This record gives sequence, structure tokens and C-alpha cells, in this order.
Amino acid sequence: MNYEDDNVESSQLGKSDAEYKADIANREKEVTKALNAGKPQDALNVALADPPIYTKTAAIKDQNATIVLNLLGSFKDKDVETAVETLNDDQLDILMKYVYRGLAVGENSPIFFKWHECVLKKGGAGTIIRVISEKKTV
Repeated sequence: MNYEDDNVESSQLGKSDAEYKADIANREKEVTKALNAGKPQDALNVALADPPIYTKTAAIKDQNATIVLNLLGSFKDKDVETAVETLNDDQLDILMKYVYRGLAVGENSPIFFKWHECVLKKGGAGTIIRVISEKKTV
């Protein structure tokens, strides 16, 4: 039996695209609510939870990435390190995927470099290696 990720349908791994869309809509509401309450760390935890890595639908990944990248861009430079310090290893890996995606867009690069620096400091080179070798994208 072949267990390659490319040969496994996304429906076998959990959610349909409709479920991902509903999750993303809820995520956006929760992130906005946390930001409006002055709790950017809570917003970050919500934004990094359960990314749509198993879908092959680019529009769904783009919609979720927009939420996360806008959130990352809204952090003040001085608050980034504090936010990163509270994250676990899985969250660091997911965050680094979004950091690279943000850098690829080329907008607001200084804040994404700050995120990169802080994630690397906490997670070490292993975070980078896991992210660049991982097939599942955000």
C-alpha cells in the first residue's frame, strides 16, 4: 500500500472544502473578536489552529493565509518576541510556514523578518528544516 501524501484524497484526511470554508469564516470572526478585545496573543493562537493543509484548493489556502498574514502584519515589532515565546513547537512550524508565505508576497517584509528571527530563536534550525521539507503547505 502506498502512503504518500500525494496519493491520499483530502476527504480521507478529514474535512471537505465546505467544512474548511466554514472553519475559516469562524476563524476570521474569532481573530477579529480577540483583536478588538486587545488580545493579539489569543488571536494568534486561533489563527494558527487547524490550518487547511490537507486541501488542494488554492482559494481556501489563500483565504486562510490572508487572515493569518494580516494578523501577523498587525503586531507591533516589540510584541512579536513575546507572542512567539508562548507558542509550542507545532505552532512555531505553522507560523514559520506563514512567515515564508508572507515573505513570498513581498509586502510588509520587515515585520515578517522580525517574526522569522523570533521563531528561529525559539524553535531553532529544526523549524526551518521541517517547514521547507514538509509537503503540506498553508
